[in-house]
Amino acid sequence: MTKSTYYVDKSDSTSIQAIIDAVDAGGTDYEEAILAALTLHDRSFVLNMDHVGLVQTTPLQDPFTFDMETDELILYTDDPATLVDAIIEMAMYLRGFNTLIGVEDDWKTQLAIGAWRYVRNNLKAQLYLMPPAEKQWSASLEPETVEHFNLISFATVVFLAGCPNLDVVFPEGTSPLVEAAYHRLVRMLQTVAYNVGINDFRTFNRRLGRAVSWIEETLMPKDATPFDNLFGDNADELDDQLFDEGPDGWV
Repeated sequence: MTKSTYYVDKSDSTSIQAIIDAVDAGGTDYEEAILAALTLHDRSFVLNMDHVGLVQTTPLQDPFTFDMETDELILYTDDPATLVDAIIEMAMYLRGFNTLIGVEDDWKTQLAIGAWRYVRNNLKAQLYLMPPAEKQWSASLEPETVEHFNLISFATVVFLAGCPNLDVVFPEGTSPLVEAAYHRLVRMLQTVAYNVGINDFRTFNRRLGRAVSWIEETLMPKDATPFDNLFGDNADELDDQLFDEGPDGWV
């Protein structure tokens, strides 16, 4: 069996017990958490558990997604904690929270994913499923990824800012612009999610749209030119590599 399909209806105890059993959560705190998460739903939904694609959970990527054509939830793990997160986000999806899935710029989708995680933590707190007060994971970055503020480092910090349970460690030599962008993005995501509950999707969508526009206008690095790093990210750090002799130089 490569996939199990569950029709989840919070008014049907049999369907609820089926998903609890699917992740071996019976008799654990996760059972209560699953029941609490289901209170956010005002209609039934379909959950597909993909047994072929089962993965271990990390703070960098949620192992679940939505089928935009059928409005079904697809879960790639049998981890009960992840099921709780997935149930919460499915409630958000069915309410009308904007995903930005399918837009041309991937960073916008990543920004939305991050904002959803902050709202998810809000909802957990409202349900007394308190997220941890301290970061659960840490991540170190390769220096060459963040030594300049460009489209690559920008995409990296957008991704990392959307991981509220991740402690990001910037290596020596990180561009101050990169680190500043990361902290601004974190504050922005916190603002987008501020006081947002399950019925506040219009507020969330409006704030998310404004955040995307603000980032495009004031924070996102522009396309690189040969002179962008002439003086490095700091004016006192002259980079004269363009004047070296050879096939890549100008002399």
